[in-house]
Amino acid sequence: MKLSWGFITSSLYCTASAAQQGNVYLFDPVPRTSPQVATTVDAGTARLILAQRLGLSRFHTIEQTRSEENLNQINAFGGRHQKLFGGEDTDRTQAHALVWIEGVEGAEALIKDPKIWSSSLTIANPPSASDNKHLIEDMILQAQSLPQKSDPKGATYHSNQFIDHQLSELRQPELFNDYLTVLHMDLKSKDKMAKPSVEALGDMISALMAAPKENQFAVTLVVMPPSASNVKRAANPYGTYQRATLEARRELSETVMSLASAEPATSPNPDLPSDMEDFPVIAMAEGNDTTAPLGILPRCFKTESACTKATHGCSGHGSCGILHKGKKGERADCYGCMCKPTVVDRGDTGMESHKKTTYWGGPACQKKDVSIPFWLFASSGILFAFLISGGIGLLYSVGSEELPSVIGAGVSGPVRR
Repeated sequence: MKLSWGFITSSLYCTASAAQQGNVYLFDPVPRTSPQVATTVDAGTARLILAQRLGLSRFHTIEQTRSEENLNQINAFGGRHQKLFGGEDTDRTQAHALVWIEGVEGAEALIKDPKIWSSSLTIANPPSASDNKHLIEDMILQAQSLPQKSDPKGATYHSNQFIDHQLSELRQPELFNDYLTVLHMDLKSKDKMAKPSVEALGDMISALMAAPKENQFAVTLVVMPPSASNVKRAANPYGTYQRATLEARRELSETVMSLASAEPATSPNPDLPSDMEDFPVIAMAEGNDTTAPLGILPRCFKTESACTKATHGCSGHGSCGILHKGKKGERADCYGCMCKPTVVDRGDTGMESHKKTTYWGGPACQKKDVSIPFWLFASSGILFAFLISGGIGLLYSVGSEELPSVIGAGVSGPVRR
């Protein structure tokens, strides 16, 4: 009888353990040619897959992953691999939406149409909600410490607008480093914040997947079950990895000083539009960001607000306005930066007032206009070269002249007698 009860107890425990599993649904705008079959991974492999998808691989190593099967899983579910030299990847949107929902007992209720998702996987023995929150916070900090991703065509900017519009219907998401949008909620938490129903979450996720084809972005949906309080868990269920800080980013970057702004920077602003190979930049406080933007900027923008955001207020050296009026049915209005000179008064010396005027150019008024000093230097150099060469030529022509015949008459030979 004891054996029978022990067998029943172990069976119930195994069934409860099997029910406690996390689900991850993945969507990539450019899926692989062969669809990936759903599989089960451990928490450490799931962390590496998420890091690969979010572009945080530099903070996570595979030294502890010795299994060839785990490496194949990371390559299969880690998202689209970027080309070595960028290529057309820079023309696509870099936006990524990470939706992490805790306390869901049936993940299938959130998925209206499973065929939309590129692939899915299951996390065996999922960590607790506190461990998950700690991992999300570390990944957010890692994303903030990365250099800014370039957005020359504004694809990431428009995708972020769509993501914010869809997710804010239920709860306001957070945008980090201008490419990673994170929505994290726990349906079983004791906070007083309103918690949406599973049906409302499913509708929100379906609306999120209905992005326009030209601005489709990567989506990672993580659905975790309610945490069991009586289960003994490991100290580091996700394994060890490098924790990033923003201090290194502040030390390796410089703030571009602007004479048009008298207020100093108070905190780094992560809301900037570059590829991971670009140099990092520290922005000024939000609303007073006049840092010179990185990357190649377009000459025309569709709206004045898009121009102001992408050019950081024309780097504080001008303002956005209509450069070319559009024609109906052909093209829209062209908004761009109209640069203004910066005049600095150096004080009065005697009867005159010395003022230094700096002219600006470029699509964001971020470059000094040195055309006048260049032409002065070039013309002066050409003039001095012409004078020196003319003087040398004059001396050479004088030295080659024949002596007059009068001098030859005074040195004639003796007269014959």
